[in-house]
Amino acid sequence: MKPKYLLISLLILFPFILQAQSNFKPGYVITINGQTIQGFINEKEWDTNPAIITFKTALSGAEVKNYTPNNISYFEITNSVAYQRYSGFISTDETNTAKLSTGRDSSKKQDVVFLKLQQKGPNVSLYSYNDAIKMRYFITDNKAGKTAELIFRQYFLPEMSTTTHSENEYVPQLYDLAAKYNPGSAELKRLIENARYSLSDLKKVSQQINNLSVDNTHYGTSPSIDFFVGAGADATTYTYSGAAPFLYSIPNKTSVAPFITAGLNFYPNYDAGRFAFRAEILYTSSSYESQVDLYYAQPEKPKGTYRLKQHEIGLGPEVLYFIYNTKDLKVYLGAGLLINLASYSGNTTTNNADASQVMVNVIQLDKRWLSYPVKAGLLINKKLEVALSYAFPSSITDIASNSPYKYALKVSSIKGGLNYHF
Repeated sequence: MKPKYLLISLLILFPFILQAQSNFKPGYVITINGQTIQGFINEKEWDTNPAIITFKTALSGAEVKNYTPNNISYFEITNSVAYQRYSGFISTDETNTAKLSTGRDSSKKQDVVFLKLQQKGPNVSLYSYNDAIKMRYFITDNKAGKTAELIFRQYFLPEMSTTTHSENEYVPQLYDLAAKYNPGSAELKRLIENARYSLSDLKKVSQQINNLSVDNTHYGTSPSIDFFVGAGADATTYTYSGAAPFLYSIPNKTSVAPFITAGLNFYPNYDAGRFAFRAEILYTSSSYESQVDLYYAQPEKPKGTYRLKQHEIGLGPEVLYFIYNTKDLKVYLGAGLLINLASYSGNTTTNNADASQVMVNVIQLDKRWLSYPVKAGLLINKKLEVALSYAFPSSITDIASNSPYKYALKVSSIKGGLNYHF
């Protein structure tokens, strides 16, 4: 099977592959009755707090169990994330400015959910809960054994429907805990007064309430960036269509040349390791040469030779999804967009009967054009990457709308190479 058809087939199967994937990591659960069970938890890219988790006691075992807040009080994935059961009230008012209510909305619901542990200390623990409505933060007074939502409301004032009003009820809530556990700290008082309803600000406050100079506990997602450089071979295929300026069917031609590349991967959650956003820059070149007709309907007349050399720098984002993800081996599929900045030499037609007759700039060519690559690859030991990509045909011709010529020169490419990650 040709590489481009293989890649396209993988993309078609992509949704089915996603459904079948698992990402079991070492961890444990604590049941409602206090029993701790060691095993492996299927870690996912939880954009919202999970309502259910999949657990197995042996990595190679076939038996799996599903747990919810109704049958476990806590679960933790080693060196990654931890979630605590919470039963109580959760606010349901909107804070999205596009959906704000007019007037104060104090609606709430009773629920049993998993709260994501963001910071743990001797005095208080900070949690987050995100669902389709909004992000909320909770705090637990560890010595009193009480958990409460830190309340933040935002709404339009009834008398001024375009003016928003914010209620920062979380500020006095934090003051009460500060007065209990660190009453003499002027820095803590200042932090609370200036704290936004954001994870970064609330973690600073929580850390001060816990009297921690450094928070060394690792909870939550762990974003990460790595850099790479690489090289490989590029096979670019030129496809010409149209009746002018060449008068008859021109054959497709493929040019093979080396390429070099560099870039970075951003992992929103390195521990789960499912997604990566890639920014890449690459350089390559290609050439095209073909015999063309110079005279309409006169095959006995001399032909010409068309030549083109293209140098291009490609810049673009990609999204990678790791369909197989272990410490030593990762396999991914990806897709992206490439902005190509091109320069050309040649673009000439030479009369085969008289080499002095040369027509220049025969085809109007774009200096900037877009391509749409799909990619598959594997990463070995987080260092060596083997990658194969296919870029769908893209036109590199620049034809004015009032031009009498209707033709196109398109390029597609297959690249295979090796990258080294730092």
